[in-house]
Amino acid sequence: MKIKEKIKKHHQDQKFARITRKVAKDWKEISRGYIVGYSDDFVVLQESDDFKLLGFNVLPVDHLLEIRYNHYDKYYDKIMGWEEEKDKIGLKTKVNLTDWKAVFKTFQKKKMSVIVECENPKINSFTIGQVKRITDKHVYILYFDAAGFLDEKPTKLKFENITKITFDDRYVDIFSKYTRKRKKRKKKK
Repeated sequence: MKIKEKIKKHHQDQKFARITRKVAKDWKEISRGYIVGYSDDFVVLQESDDFKLLGFNVLPVDHLLEIRYNHYDKYYDKIMGWEEEKDKIGLKTKVNLTDWKAVFKTFQKKKMSVIVECENPKINSFTIGQVKRITDKHVYILYFDAAGFLDEKPTKLKFENITKITFDDRYVDIFSKYTRKRKKRKKKK
């Protein structure tokens, strides 16, 4: 079965998916969860870890190498049902998956904070914050650091480098409520 057929089947049947993604020439990442939305170019995955549902990821379809559903995954999926976690599967925020611009416009309109990652080890970027501007090839995110301080200017990210977007996630949602601006220091005379 081809990747796009597997995406459709996992979405329809709400099967647990272990997805192998190619994020660089010789670098792979694994994502685990339930496919809750898809288009020809993107998949929305509700992450799962330790038998709990987490936030959501937007993943480019052209990065997907394999969607596994073997006996280990089937048993994990059964446990998720027994724990009644599968009853909670579903998108909180509907995302337009037409193209990168549409994806980011969804978050910009709703003034949502997101995590945008490039997992390629040569770039290795993690940018968290609100979408401030979108062009044909870039998105600008107003980044905040681990102390909650907002940058003065948005960070510019190329669409072609993005491997994963996280949204409606506990970490992002709670942290973004407590962001703050840096106090400007008075100049000494």
